[in-house]
Amino acid sequence: MLMLFACAAPQADDQVTVATRHGAVSVIPASEERSALLFKGKPIARMNGDASLHKLAIRAERDYVLADAMVPGLHCKHEFVLMEIAAEGAPVASKPFGHCMTLFGARLQDGKAVVQLEEAAAETQGQTRVHEFAFAGGRLEELPGVLDYCEASARAAGSIAVALTQDVANKTVAGSGRAYFHSAPLEACRTPKLFLVPGDRVRADRETDAFVEIEYRHPKSGQVVRGWMRRDRLLDPAQ
Repeated sequence: MLMLFACAAPQADDQVTVATRHGAVSVIPASEERSALLFKGKPIARMNGDASLHKLAIRAERDYVLADAMVPGLHCKHEFVLMEIAAEGAPVASKPFGHCMTLFGARLQDGKAVVQLEEAAAETQGQTRVHEFAFAGGRLEELPGVLDYCEASARAAGSIAVALTQDVANKTVAGSGRAYFHSAPLEACRTPKLFLVPGDRVRADRETDAFVEIEYRHPKSGQVVRGWMRRDRLLDPAQ
């Protein structure tokens, strides 16, 4: 699972705070079954359950904090509220969403924060089914389609990958044996039938800690293949 957030877990009767660029967001138990969400000490929303806070690692002008409440019950235990924090104006909180789901990741799309939530029932069955919820201007909407593990991870990678400059964009496949493409920057997302060999030249666009997103153009057919490859299988031009 992509870890795209920082979490603060609440302690009984204690206030928990997450810092943003525009002020602190806090949660305090309002009662045994409800929590109060505050910005700079002032209430902005309430939600059922005992809430914790996640600051989403999304590169945007605004900051986003997700409240994840544990709701009493035998099966469906999670419910979420997303808060959008801007430099000016009051914070905007979404309506509760994601009942019976767990947090998977987050990303940015067309200026909207997108929260990825995994179906809890599918997770217990060894599957991954991820739903995406977009939030902007106080409006929350579920995006169409249900994603698997690698599909959701590939989308989320766009929010954490760093663009490469032109001077290090050209790279050469190194090491020994096949260098496999991956559909997302995770080892579990290897594409077994798609690989390059040492000496192949590629162009790199973005990178994460361990992977680089590359484009390979076949010198004879002109066919173009894009995907992620492990950083340790690529050499920079000067190497």
